[in-house]
Amino acid sequence: MAISETRARELVNTYLKTDYLKWHVRETEVVMRALAGHFSEDEELWGLTGLLHDLDMDEIGTDYDMHGKRTCEMLAGEDAPAEMLQAIRAHCENLGFLGVKRESRLDYALAAAENLTGFLVACALVQPDKKLATVQIDSVVKKLKKKDFARKVNREFIADIENTGMTQEQLIDIGLKAMQEIAGEIGL
Repeated sequence: MAISETRARELVNTYLKTDYLKWHVRETEVVMRALAGHFSEDEELWGLTGLLHDLDMDEIGTDYDMHGKRTCEMLAGEDAPAEMLQAIRAHCENLGFLGVKRESRLDYALAAAENLTGFLVACALVQPDKKLATVQIDSVVKKLKKKDFARKVNREFIADIENTGMTQEQLIDIGLKAMQEIAGEIGL
């Protein structure tokens, strides 16, 4: 792994100014590390891919045609691994600009994990205590079926985790436990 965790965090602090985005990439990082552990993959690579995947969001605003592409430009010269750059480009394949499709386990995991984090936050916020600790897997599964709940979440990308051999329920279980470990850090 060429890019260090220290350098990745410096990049996040340089490019991301919005607290929500800083929490989102941190949440995605921990979920990706947990998924890497499940799949016996490189936890550092997967975690840093999650941490860096939305590096461009404060800069691009609503110009989603640049999403992913701009992050990879920001990572030029950082010696980021090719599979990291591929996953970053592919996690937003539905935006159409890059034309990069999800192919690898890392690609599918990143797209699913980053969408799951937002969904789990929404699930926590409707709890009476607004805490991840009280979110239950079966409740998350039921809410995924309700199209009017957390509408912006790409449920297709969450469902596509099955292309890795993992079920949605396994993803939710792993993701929820990972996010619960940093609940204090993210205020949930």
